[in-house]
Amino acid sequence: LLPGGTDTPMARAMSNALSQELGQSIVIQNVPGAGGNIGAEQASRATPNGYTLLVGTSATHGVNPALFPKLGYDAVKDFTPVAHWGAVPNVLVVNVASPIQSVDDLIARARSAPGKLTFGSAGHGTSLHLAGELFKQAAKVDLTHVAYRGGAPASMDLLAGSISMMFDTVAVALPNLRSGKTRALAIAAPERHFALPDVPTFAEKGFPSVVASTWAGVFAPAGTPAAVVRRLEQAQRKALEDPAVVAVLRNAGVQIAYKDSKAFTQYVDSEIKLWGDIVRRGNIKIE
Repeated sequence: LLPGGTDTPMARAMSNALSQELGQSIVIQNVPGAGGNIGAEQASRATPNGYTLLVGTSATHGVNPALFPKLGYDAVKDFTPVAHWGAVPNVLVVNVASPIQSVDDLIARARSAPGKLTFGSAGHGTSLHLAGELFKQAAKVDLTHVAYRGGAPASMDLLAGSISMMFDTVAVALPNLRSGKTRALAIAAPERHFALPDVPTFAEKGFPSVVASTWAGVFAPAGTPAAVVRRLEQAQRKALEDPAVVAVLRNAGVQIAYKDSKAFTQYVDSEIKLWGDIVRRGNIKIE
């Protein structure tokens, strides 16, 4: 099952490789709605035999447990994480005409005029909004959030100079960066991105906690036999080494980072805690 918003070409490339590895045909079923919650709920109720899996994301197994008052699934108890594929990090961008030249410059300007600088997002509770909140809390600055109905109108207003900055995914931000319409200040990833090698990470600027990305991985319903999980885990690792899969993922801006079931479980736990704290401290409500 594929929740809405997940990169379909990425899932299709992985499914092709996994079909060869497992000797089984794989059918992708797109289940959009409620930030991926509907698809996750369906997957949580599937028979735990390894034949129904969920491509879970930073929404279904990171943000949504704190953002939605009621979920039809428990992100921890109802699933066994199988393998993490990778992530598309967010990058902080400004209009190329902006006087803000760096993260240090941004912080100095924000502290001299609290609340004056604005950051746009694709809407309340979206990854772009929460990346901004994460940065605000880490840097202890007061920025005003401007929510749009989608990332495209926010980006248009950034180009028009109506907002001071915004976080965007690397994949979406690249065209404007390459055409010289915007400038990247820092990337919210553990390491620099292969498509933006000259852009520093927030860790390099003194904020190692500012790591915000859209990630994806595979989950099985809780109760799936350990031997089945191991077989699926091994198949994911091999699929992520397939040159055709690597090409598709890199083209989508994905930093491939395989995590096995144990490491992925720890990562999901850390993501749920991180974004739960951000949502609660920022009193963020979905609208």
